[in-house]
Amino acid sequence: MRTITFLLAAALTPAAALAGGEHIPTSARFAGMGNAGLTLIDLWNVSGNQAGLAGLEHAVAGAYYQQHWLSPDLAMQGLAFALPVGKGTFALSANSFGNDLYAQRTFGLAYAMKLSDGLRVGVQLDYLNLRLGDDYGSTSAITAELGVQAQLTERLWIGAHLYNPNRATLGGPYDEKAPTVISAGLGYTFSDQVVLTGEVSKDIDRSEQYHAGIEYRPIPALFLRTGISTGPTKAHFGVGVRMGQLDLDLAAVMRSQLGLTPMVNLNYRFK
Repeated sequence: MRTITFLLAAALTPAAALAGGEHIPTSARFAGMGNAGLTLIDLWNVSGNQAGLAGLEHAVAGAYYQQHWLSPDLAMQGLAFALPVGKGTFALSANSFGNDLYAQRTFGLAYAMKLSDGLRVGVQLDYLNLRLGDDYGSTSAITAELGVQAQLTERLWIGAHLYNPNRATLGGPYDEKAPTVISAGLGYTFSDQVVLTGEVSKDIDRSEQYHAGIEYRPIPALFLRTGISTGPTKAHFGVGVRMGQLDLDLAAVMRSQLGLTPMVNLNYRFK
């Protein structure tokens, strides 16, 4: 069982994707929308599209947790904090994934700026640390992220993001590289109640993946979300509740052959 857990962890690392994994935003809101959040304004764009941090109007702190297929050995935890300063926003983030056989830690420092009412840009530096059990030791690397969001019409935004342009190598017993992933997408606001998003992402060493989602806000305090993604095909569902300055987001991702991945994040918006 421990060997199986090790192999699954090596294949699934969600924070920065090592051996065959993916670069997936750590956000229950994004997960509920098919992981299609490139054009959204959200604290958890510290792992999605840093340009979205520039749209924050107040400081925000958050915590995140998920379990791949309900397995505690494949759990991930994350913390993030964003602080608008002048025309820009600074953000810090930290993520942890794995167990005593396979563990990854990721730390990020981001800065985003609103260049105009319809243009936002963001950059981030990430420190990745990988530790393998059974005396394999540990290794680390530094990567970068670049993001942009631009408004095409009153209701339509586009977004683009590049993860790991420097092709960082983590080394270790398999001389693994962190993936280099390019993403682009659209976001359309039908009304104050409905937002539709879609995007495509491409690891330069793998086939492209497609993501689409919708967020419906029937009342000011409630958000309902659903979406779909490919590579392999997954169904996404989510709900968000706003209680004053506190936001609670829940999501579940269903993969037919492996089961359910639940996740939750809690954000506090300072005034």
